[in-house]
Amino acid sequence: MKFKGILDINKDSKEFYKKEKNNESFRNNYHFQPPFGLINDPNGLSFFNGEYNIFFQWNPFTCEHKFKHWGLIKTKDFINYTIPKVVLAPVDYYDKNGCYSGSAIERNGVLELLYTGNVKDENGNRLSYQCAAIMNKDGDVKKLGAVLDSVPKGYTSHFRDPKVYFKNGKYYFIIGAQTDKLKGRVLLYSSLDMRKWSLEGEVKTRLENFGYMWECPNIVTLKDKDVLIFSPQGLEKEEFKYQNIYQSGYIIGKLNYDTLKFNHDEFCELDMGFDFYAPQIFEDDKNRILMIGWMGVPEQDEDKHISLKENWIHCLTIPRELTLKNNKIYQHPIDEIKQLREKMFFCRDNFIEESLEFSDINKNSYEFILDLKDSRNLNFKIEMFKGEGEHFDLYFNDGICVISRENILQGPHGIRKFILNKSNNLKLHGFIDKSAVEIYINDGEYVLSSRVFVKMNSTGLKLNGLGEKLNINKLEIWTLKGVNYNE
Repeated sequence: MKFKGILDINKDSKEFYKKEKNNESFRNNYHFQPPFGLINDPNGLSFFNGEYNIFFQWNPFTCEHKFKHWGLIKTKDFINYTIPKVVLAPVDYYDKNGCYSGSAIERNGVLELLYTGNVKDENGNRLSYQCAAIMNKDGDVKKLGAVLDSVPKGYTSHFRDPKVYFKNGKYYFIIGAQTDKLKGRVLLYSSLDMRKWSLEGEVKTRLENFGYMWECPNIVTLKDKDVLIFSPQGLEKEEFKYQNIYQSGYIIGKLNYDTLKFNHDEFCELDMGFDFYAPQIFEDDKNRILMIGWMGVPEQDEDKHISLKENWIHCLTIPRELTLKNNKIYQHPIDEIKQLREKMFFCRDNFIEESLEFSDINKNSYEFILDLKDSRNLNFKIEMFKGEGEHFDLYFNDGICVISRENILQGPHGIRKFILNKSNNLKLHGFIDKSAVEIYINDGEYVLSSRVFVKMNSTGLKLNGLGEKLNINKLEIWTLKGVNYNE
């Protein structure tokens, strides 16, 4: 197969956004997906030169996990975006089999990029290089080559995804690793100039036997607590947690930079839906800690995604703001998303109904806010994407939440469930897109992200008390317009 170069890929991307795409029934309105090919991890998230920069893993040629480039979109308001373009291609000896995940930081008036170069030798053995690049204020990206060309002793070549940050007069990056005994870990490196990196050592946690690889680590300080976010692979599935093939979550505590000992609480998952992995965080000019995740999971039902027929697969979540409350991460859709509200479809306060149904809501591009009173022992169901013979279900039954794709006619199926902390009221904030769902529960204490592929006429929403009265504080439904992509 002969592949196109960066200029040709970017030309094709521009041409794509000039065409009418109404016949692409699964292309989302406000969840970013590639114009073609495969998207996975968000990379290099940063606020630089007055713009938000969202780099991402992109195979622009096929819907396979191969030929990974770095794509880029920019925005000032999370409503108007630049057309996606390739900025890093796997064409050099240090990244010839893939420009893998990494991060970015502003330094000396440019945006410094740090990423993993994936290389396979002639025998198929994996080599791992940590590579640098810079982007100037004109948006030009220049590779600088490998700045770390070896893996430390005691670890395998599964050594990737550096997340760079600045602290106490030094640059650091934390990186996912695997020990020779096939245990997941993260390591810490430091530098004074972003070019020469020294190994500080392995971050010492209580998670000795917690999967065989830790991918995409992030570290941030919230309210004087250190939060380590990472994506462990190899956890055993349980009834109420770890139900996807791979997970993403966090531990909260304090990292001692002298001893590298991390005193922390239990691991907590970030998202309980079907499709969430490899999130990345960054701080913006408003001092918000923002996070974007990949709305997909590697090696999980990817062959069942109906968008493959349209020559694309996967999308990203909407940006979320992270806060710390009761020693737990809460996730909130960013305020800018309110600009997508087109019109109020329904609004009513303080009423009681056993069921409430809306047959057609703007081609599945809407937001809903539901606040229920006295819901501690409530048994009820929400049916989304409801149409003839199909619906995507969210159940609540005596403190257990269940989401189900079993009543969808096409695409991936399955059930996920988890235990809710009981509270007097139940608050739901939902974002429904043409093939994506994000539900924020109790002000973001829990989040559910899932891909859903339904027939074009499945555009209904139903609240069902299952024989019980629903005491509703508030129900609002807003139809949402799509985001824009322009040069």
